Amino acid sequence: MSSVAAQPTRCPKCGSEELRWATLRKGRLPVDVLQCRKCGTAAAEDTWDPPLRPLLPGRCWNCGERRDVDACVNCKLSKQEDIEVHDELRFMIDPQATHLKAAKEANARGRRLLALKLATAAAATNQDNEGETARALRVWLLAAVGEPQSALEDAKAWVEGNPDPSALAWASYGQQLEASGSPGGAADAYEKSLRKSGKQHHIRARRAQLLIEIARRGQALDEVIRVLSADGLDDASVEIASSVALNLCDAFENQRRDDEVKRLIEYAGDYIERSPGLLTHRARLAALNGDLSAARRDLKLAKSLGPDLPIYDRVERVLRPQRNSWWRW
Repeated sequence: MSSVAAQPTRCPKCGSEELRWATLRKGRLPVDVLQCRKCGTAAAEDTWDPPLRPLLPGRCWNCGERRDVDACVNCKLSKQEDIEVHDELRFMIDPQATHLKAAKEANARGRRLLALKLATAAAATNQDNEGETARALRVWLLAAVGEPQSALEDAKAWVEGNPDPSALAWASYGQQLEASGSPGGAADAYEKSLRKSGKQHHIRARRAQLLIEIARRGQALDEVIRVLSADGLDDASVEIASSVALNLCDAFENQRRDDEVKRLIEYAGDYIERSPGLLTHRARLAALNGDLSAARRDLKLAKSLGPDLPIYDRVERVLRPQRNSWWRW
């Protein structure tokens, strides 16, 4: 690992004081680079050994390899030296902070490789009983620094190495399976997470989205209804759930199952006014039921939110014959 040096305050090329950290890939490894905002010149680099191997008991925190007696077979650090190294890294951020708090702060500053080192130590020590949170951050950081395979392997080791994995462990594993292009495995991992903690609305919404991808629409319908029935949803969960509901509504329309479309729209409640697609399905149903004013109102609102959706033409076709009829009843 690199030695700790004083951080430059000016760009060596243009003299600007506008410097920021970013984690870049150099060769096959991530590197924390202090860059000039104006000219892009690197003012400093930190090349810490990335702990890429799964975090297992007794592993070296510094590089992730196994220890032979006391020394790491790779970086040769003893256990005590490993502790000292990570304390030194923590001091660089905040001597008063725990390893986890320092990791979060390092990440916020753009020093993701340093954050990974600190999160690894925090997960290994379980300081303040925050080892689970630290492990989830470590897995996320592995992916964020460009090591998706290591992130997947670490998340897998986390659930396989625990006789009763937590909701957070399963959710973390599901996220990495999803990122690796395994929607079925991710959906199953999310289901296990939800069994542990059913109020994870974002996880449930993402599971519904994955179930659509693998053509398990019945399960997706159940999940999206549970999401839309919940109170206090965050914007991201609403957006995902609305997208899934729209996909289902389109499928039900093709199957001439407007009763299911109506049911989904009722569950969407007030959230429907954030989705131009769902608004337009409501407009279509209103038009079919003869409520033209409601149909036009919803269609107008939908177009103000998202112009040029294919469903608009379908609704216009429902409205047009009635609007252009020469009969005057």
